[in-house]
Amino acid sequence: MVRKAMMSESRRNRRKAERNKHRTKNNITKKDRIIGVLALIIIFIIAAIAAYYYSLSKAGLKLF
Repeated sequence: MVRKAMMSESRRNRRKAERNKHRTKNNITKKDRIIGVLALIIIFIIAAIAAYYYSLSKAGLKLF
């Protein structure tokens, strides 16, 4: 005879609350993430162009 162990509702709720307590809430929306990634990409591109022009100017080429 196998007896199923039933968990009381209050215990189930306590265990659920304990699991949810460790989760961190993420308040960053998808739109904000996209804007942040685009800003990082633009900054990287500007830095790469600036480094390229700086290296050309150090090589003695006249720019603009």
